[in-house]
Amino acid sequence: MEIERCAGGIVLGDNGTIAMIRGEKDDRWLFPKGRLDAGESDEVAARREVAEETGLDNLELVDDLGTYERYKMNPDGSDNLDRLKEIHMYLFAAAPHALLAPTMEIEEARWVPLPHVANTIGNAADAAWFSTVFPRVRQAIQRD
Repeated sequence: MEIERCAGGIVLGDNGTIAMIRGEKDDRWLFPKGRLDAGESDEVAARREVAEETGLDNLELVDDLGTYERYKMNPDGSDNLDRLKEIHMYLFAAAPHALLAPTMEIEEARWVPLPHVANTIGNAADAAWFSTVFPRVRQAIQRD
């Protein structure tokens, strides 16, 4: 089985919102993330992927949310059992009033209110992982 190292982020916006993206070939909403480039650290890759997919940069690092695994998604949404993703996620905060500007292969990016994020996530494994870090995300939102 091929293992693909990935990194990404949950990005906090204004008023308790989270940045989510939807790809050109996919109707599922996800957190911005992607493969590491050669020699890249997880955090550098996460910041690059967030910037490439949402247009957000100059992010404040709030927390390291750790790593989880899930299978790569096939175009129909099923799991590709030949490719396992090892995904390291970070919690970032965007600058106040930051605007989303999707780029690359991303069709749309939007700010989703925290209470709606769990029901918006388009991958069951990502949603299950999010439930484990939800208290930390909620606490970070309440810090401001």
